[in-house]
Amino acid sequence: MTEAASDRRRKKTPRQRSLEARIYAVYADLPPSEKRLADVLLLHQRDLPSYTAGELASKANVSKATAARLIRSLGYSTYPEAKRQIRMDQHWGSALAELPGLAAVPADEITLARTVQVDLENIRATAETIPEETLSRLVDALVAAPRVWIIGLRSGYGLAYHAHHYFTLIKPHVRVLPSGGATYAHEIASIGPGDVLLAIAFRRRPRLLPTILTEAGAAGAVTALITDVSAAASARASQLVLRCRCQSPSPFNSFVAAVTLINHLAWATAAKLGQDSVQRFARIDRLVGLLDDVSTPMSDPKR
Repeated sequence: MTEAASDRRRKKTPRQRSLEARIYAVYADLPPSEKRLADVLLLHQRDLPSYTAGELASKANVSKATAARLIRSLGYSTYPEAKRQIRMDQHWGSALAELPGLAAVPADEITLARTVQVDLENIRATAETIPEETLSRLVDALVAAPRVWIIGLRSGYGLAYHAHHYFTLIKPHVRVLPSGGATYAHEIASIGPGDVLLAIAFRRRPRLLPTILTEAGAAGAVTALITDVSAAASARASQLVLRCRCQSPSPFNSFVAAVTLINHLAWATAAKLGQDSVQRFARIDRLVGLLDDVSTPMSDPKR
C-alpha cells in the first residue's frame, strides 16, 4: 500500500464511533486480506469481545500481523481497546449507534444544506468504492437477461419498487418478488438460466437472504446484491456485490446512494439496449395517454 493511501485511511478513520462506522470510513482503501478480516469483524461484531485477535484472524485466513494493521487502521491502538469500545455500543445494527443522542443536536443545526452535504458524501464514497468491472458485468447481465427479478427486504423494499419502475420502462419481464399472494418458494422456482436476481438489503438483513441468492445462482441466474459494508453471509452468497455508504447524523440511514446507483444501472442498461429500450419507452408513453388517468401541463392546464 502506498504512503498516500495509508494517509487517506488515517485521515478517514473516525474517532469515538462504532466499529461499523470506522470500517465504512476505510473499507475502500483496504487491501484484500484486510477486507476479508473486516468482513469477519462485521459478521461477529455483536459477540466480538468473546474472540481473541488470533481467532478472528484465523476465521478470515489472515495473519496476526494483518489483524494488528487493520485494528490500527480503524483507529484503535490495540485489540483490547477495540473490544472495550465495542462493549459500550448498546445499539448494534441501528443508526442510533451513530448518535450522541437526539437532544445533543441543536434544532437549528439540522439544515437542508447539512443533509445535502451528507448525502453527497455518501454518493461520492459509494461511486469511488464500486469497481467499474462490477458495474459493467451487472449491466451486461441486465441487458442479456430474459427476465429480471428484484427483491427488496426491509429498508430495501421501497428501493425495489423504485428499481422496478425504471427497468420496466426499458425492458419487459421485470418483476418484484414475491408478488401478490405468491410465496418465495413459488417465485424462486421460476428463476432460470440467464435471469438476473437483483437483491436490495441493508443491515439487519433477514436470514433467508443468503439462501435466496444461493438458490437463484444454482438455477443459473446472475445474482447481484445492493447493500452496505456490513453484509457478510449474503455478500458471499451473491456473485456481484455493490456496497453503498448509508451514513447519516440522523436516526435514519440514508439510502440516497442506493437510489443513485439504481438510477445509473437503469440508465446504463437503457443505453446498451439502444433502440429496443427507446421503442419500449415510446410505446409505454403512448399507452399512458390512452389508458392512464394522468394529466400534463399541455393536456390539462387547470391541474
